[in-house]
Amino acid sequence: MAPAFRAVWPVGANIRLRIFLQSTEGETPEIERVTDVSTTARLPIATVRRYAYLNVVASFLVWGFALAGISMMMPVMYDSIAKDTGWTLGQTTNFMVIKSLVSALTGLLVGPMFIKFGLKRVYIVSLAAIGLSTCLLYFAKTLPIYYGAAALSGFFSINCNIAFQVTLARWFSARLGSITGTALLGGAVAGAIIPLTTTYLVQQYGWHVTSGLAGLVVLVVLTTLVALLAHESPEVYGYTSDEIDPPKGSTQHAAPAVAGPPPGEDFNLMLRSPRFYVLLAAVFASGAFSNGINEHTALFLSHHADLSKYMAALGFTMVMVISALGKIAFGWVFDRISTRGVALCWLLCAVAVALAFPVAGPVTFITFTLFRGLAQGGVVVQQPILAKHMFGLRPVAQTIAFLMAAFHLGAATGIGLIGLGYDMTGGYTVPFIGVIVTALVASALALTFKPKYWVGYKGA
Repeated sequence: MAPAFRAVWPVGANIRLRIFLQSTEGETPEIERVTDVSTTARLPIATVRRYAYLNVVASFLVWGFALAGISMMMPVMYDSIAKDTGWTLGQTTNFMVIKSLVSALTGLLVGPMFIKFGLKRVYIVSLAAIGLSTCLLYFAKTLPIYYGAAALSGFFSINCNIAFQVTLARWFSARLGSITGTALLGGAVAGAIIPLTTTYLVQQYGWHVTSGLAGLVVLVVLTTLVALLAHESPEVYGYTSDEIDPPKGSTQHAAPAVAGPPPGEDFNLMLRSPRFYVLLAAVFASGAFSNGINEHTALFLSHHADLSKYMAALGFTMVMVISALGKIAFGWVFDRISTRGVALCWLLCAVAVALAFPVAGPVTFITFTLFRGLAQGGVVVQQPILAKHMFGLRPVAQTIAFLMAAFHLGAATGIGLIGLGYDMTGGYTVPFIGVIVTALVASALALTFKPKYWVGYKGA
């Protein structure tokens, strides 16, 4: 038998066919599909960077109108839902408790789902399902249907949330915080529109019709747009995130994508690391003192501060709009001081809740919404920063999934405990004090984090 020889032909941007030929009669050539992006033609980097920014647009739309937007509707509708159905305030607000709990449990399982079915496929299917679950509220005349819609929304919302954050972490490096903050401005745009629009629609048509219309927008319009805009990974085109988004002023050229795992820790080893669980505990707490407060902001302003429904809705709207500044500001801060910026954000959360107590007039009202909005903006940006900076790109999908699970579990716990505290004490004073203490402890804990995979890390 003569020695074997091989030939290699490019068949795409970063895929080649390697064909082994044997001279033995009757042998079938062996064909192997391999990735070798370092030796084949790549698309122009300007083209691939456009793909990167299309992902930012997709994330902007998903966060603004499918995730934050739908969540913004619920607190505004709670009072009408309770009066229309006869459910208690606790039963009504349990919608977000159930949604957050299901999201938390799903977050623990979604990592393997992305690997098996592909990031974009799970992303698009989940987005369509969010629209369907919101439409289901049109038929919610009983608690089981109401809670069923919450569970479905929670299951698919966490998939979308993780998908767009993983996508941004894969495409961007030096400016990940700023880019994430920019994408999350979708929440600010939604915050300027949705609470007041929801209030109007509920008063004119009822909360059932309002929910059905919102679901159709997500199902038909948003899902189609994102399917066209989203791109899964720069490695598909032969580039790394360091090439797409290099540090400012860098004179070095990043190496192109090559075979093998990207930089970062092995996820199985991470699961044995105490610092991973310390991080999970801190993110759990951040869910409680950020999203937990969000679900009670409109109710607090209406009941405790004795504001009208429109003023309470306006306050919630102002928090969401001002959070746009928080996303941009803290995204910039995270890019420059990484986890210390997260500690600063959590400290600001404590200050913002403390400022809720003296709300009684225009000055105190504006002061509260300013601080609360800035703090909320920072919390929304934190997950991809903590995941990529502390553990690297290699396990980023699993890390973000676990962090989102911890965050939503904390949110569910916070919403439930604040509501229980209100029912037991007749006011928000005691639960809000608990929130302040929790935020201060988490902020101190964040100062111990070491962002070993952050481009600005100097070691300790």
